[in-house]
Order: sequence, then C-alpha cells, then structure tokens
Amino acid sequence: MRRDTRIVLGVAAPIPALILLASAFCSWAIAHGASMQWRLLFRVLCHGIVSRCLTLFGVPMPICARCTAIYAGLLIGLLAFWFLPAITEKAARFFAFAALVPMGIDGLTQLFGWRESTNELRIATGILAGFAFGFWVLCAVERQGEDTAALLDAPGGVRYASETPTSSPHETSHGGGRR
Repeated sequence: MRRDTRIVLGVAAPIPALILLASAFCSWAIAHGASMQWRLLFRVLCHGIVSRCLTLFGVPMPICARCTAIYAGLLIGLLAFWFLPAITEKAARFFAFAALVPMGIDGLTQLFGWRESTNELRIATGILAGFAFGFWVLCAVERQGEDTAALLDAPGGVRYASETPTSSPHETSHGGGRR
C-alpha cells in the first residue's frame, strides 16, 4: 500500500468510527439519565427520525439506521482495502455508483410515499453504499497516476509535476524506474 493511501486511511477511517462511537455513547448516556436533547447534536449528520433509528441500550440512536449502516460500511470498506484483491479505480468507481442505486431506489420510493422502507432494508443498502464508497476512495488514491503513467511512453513524454527537468520520462523523484 502506497504512503498516500496509508495517510488517507489513517485520516478517513477514524471519522466514521468516531461518529459511530459518539452515537453509541449518546445512546448509553440517555439510557442512564441524560436528556434526549443530546440527540440534537447529531442533526448535522442525520435527520434522526426516531422511528427510523436503531435502538441501543433501550433508547433510539441519534442517527438513523441507514446512516449508521453507511458509516459502518464506510469503515469496513476502508479497512477491507487491505485484504481485497486490487482492482482498477474505474471498476471501483463503477461499483461505488452502482451501489448507490439500491439505496436511491429505497429512499426515493419512500420519499414519494409509494411504500415505507424497513430498517433492515436501510441497513442493507447503507452498508453496501458505504462499503463501496470507502473502497473506491482508497482505490482512487492507491491507483492515482496509473492512468497517466501510460502517457509517459507517448511521443513527447508527459512528465509528473514531481519530476526534475533532467530526469528521463521513465524515472521519477519517487525512487526512479517505471511506475
């Protein structure tokens, strides 16, 4: 895994983890006597409609089931990047946008009043979308420059911004050699 990818992982992975942890802590605090008003802090992240929230410690979580699943899926997708086989950024991007389709259909059909979604469906579509997006983010960072690397062999030699003017088109300041 490239250094840039490790940095993005180190910065991005704690965000959904902290949101989920804070949400769980809020539920625990409310279950132990804190005011339900603490749920309002999470309105920036989610609508928090009680009927669409999972219950934890006997009280509704401050973020809905879909958002909980999106954050969990995002964290899983970021961490799974280490273990899954390498795919192109284009394939990961296609998968990420395709994963939004079930969530979009579920959300829009509910919004237009055609049917009422269930928390199980919200969780399934949220995890899928979150996972795909998290995986795509790291895939894009890891594969950054691979599409343009083929241009190095083209007549006229395109160079990376980090290359020195004296280096050949096949050597970079990142250790030389072909990418």
